[in-house]
Amino acid sequence: MISKISNGAESKLSRNVIILAIVMIVNVVIIILLTPIGYETRPQSDLKPFGYIAIATIFIGLALDLASIGLLFKRVRVRLASSLAIVSSVLFLPVILVDRTGSFFSVTIPPAINTLEYIFIVVLIVTLFVASLVYRRSKPASS
Repeated sequence: MISKISNGAESKLSRNVIILAIVMIVNVVIIILLTPIGYETRPQSDLKPFGYIAIATIFIGLALDLASIGLLFKRVRVRLASSLAIVSSVLFLPVILVDRTGSFFSVTIPPAINTLEYIFIVVLIVTLFVASLVYRRSKPASS
């Protein structure tokens, strides 16, 4: 056990796991800010039918992010946590890009949401990169 801790690969994995946990927490904060609890001011009455699919996708992505954070702190399910982080990031990217086309609401995107979506795209790309590093450097769970 001690030899694994002193191994250089394990220390790099730990640093990447911490970075992934921080990025995942930033994801959750941005997701909350993109909701009516945060800066979303567009009324739900202006939501188009395709917007309901986006809302479901956002809730699924948020659940995956929260599960990923929980698994990262367990430390034994790092590979699964990084997989969930990758899946949630892949789910969010099309939602944000389609929102830019005006397919979800019949009104324009508020400036705060506009800025947050650009920030979120960068955070999602960082999440994909870090999660893929963690996934590649982690060992599969033994059965």
